[in-house]
Amino acid sequence: MLILPPTKLRIDKWLNQSSKCAACVLACSIVGLFLVFFFYSSEKIRFTMEKVGSQAKRTKTHFPYESIGGGGLALHSRHALGWVSRLANELALIAYNSRPDVEAPDAKILISLKHGKEQLTLSNGRRLYLKESERGRGLLSSDDQTGLWVKPILLENGAILVEAGRRLGEGEENGQFIVASQGGVPSCYNSNHQPFAVELKTARCFSQDLLIQKYGGREYSSLKDKRALYLSKGTTAYACFVSAGDYLMYDQGEWCVSSYESLKSERPIAYVKAMSSRAIEVEAWDETGFYPLHFKVEVESIGRLQQNPEVMPTRIRLRNSSQVSCALGKRRVILREGDWLLKTSTGWRNLRRSDEIELYLNHRVKGELFIFDAIEKEQGQLVVKGHLFDETRTQVLSVTLPIDVEKQPGKTSRRRKPMQTAKGRAG
Repeated sequence: MLILPPTKLRIDKWLNQSSKCAACVLACSIVGLFLVFFFYSSEKIRFTMEKVGSQAKRTKTHFPYESIGGGGLALHSRHALGWVSRLANELALIAYNSRPDVEAPDAKILISLKHGKEQLTLSNGRRLYLKESERGRGLLSSDDQTGLWVKPILLENGAILVEAGRRLGEGEENGQFIVASQGGVPSCYNSNHQPFAVELKTARCFSQDLLIQKYGGREYSSLKDKRALYLSKGTTAYACFVSAGDYLMYDQGEWCVSSYESLKSERPIAYVKAMSSRAIEVEAWDETGFYPLHFKVEVESIGRLQQNPEVMPTRIRLRNSSQVSCALGKRRVILREGDWLLKTSTGWRNLRRSDEIELYLNHRVKGELFIFDAIEKEQGQLVVKGHLFDETRTQVLSVTLPIDVEKQPGKTSRRRKPMQTAKGRAG
């Protein structure tokens, strides 16, 4: 039996343990590397999937169709290629029907073919077939179906998207672009040449109507917060009471306030965009609606109303509890409580018929107005109370006129002829 020295036994034992430790360390290292690789790969895959998913979500996001033509989605001719680019350069937008009473599907679009100098009015979404001009210098419209067509579409933001197509053998190639706006307003649409626009251009505006506010009553209560837009047609003057958001329609040569439902496509219309203490802003359209016209009617200021005693009723005498007689100029007239006296170029005139009062309320008849309110007693004296309005009815004065009291002679003061004298004359 071989007996090893103690030193050698310790070395062998140490080597054996070292080998085991090295094997364990190697195994742990391999396992650690595997775990690191596994978790790194998983995290990378997860991150990549999240990134791809995020990109996929962004890719799947659809912008509204109506937003085409604005910002980064603008489709201009420089972004189009080949035949689409040529169409974009050939077509120009002149105008479209922007009347508020016309729905987009029913709107008309006015376009031009630049080289052909041709203007066309198209329905929204209708195809227009094109053909080459005889000299090959541009495109013209065609009544027959051809291999080239365009379809203008009015978007909600006011842009015109044009869908285009051309026939290639048995198939068809399509494209899209935003038609360029030509801009400008033709001379025929000058506001000086349009009768309906001339009335708005020469319109006048003052502050609120004090007559309506004080005497309008329940019948005219809806007009109290409105403002009178003074209009004229030749020698005829009238007014429309408007507020922001109201519609007007030009019918039978005059403007009148109209509801949205009553607007007619064959009549010019207007919309009161804004109203302030300084001005009224109005936008108007003719029957085509292609060129809206903008008007700003400034609120005018007038001088202070002064009462002129020389033109007021004088020598007022009491007839009964509600009537007086007075001198108006060279005439003597009888006035009743509630009478409206209109000052004209020939003097005062009593407005007693309902049609006369209605004409005055609508500013078809103008002039200073005195309203006889009541007979009252002040400080022991009878007086006539009333209100005096200026011609624009934006100023009013409270008027008090004294009533003359006649002295009634007593019975003793009445002179009688002596009896004998009367008898002598009788004999």
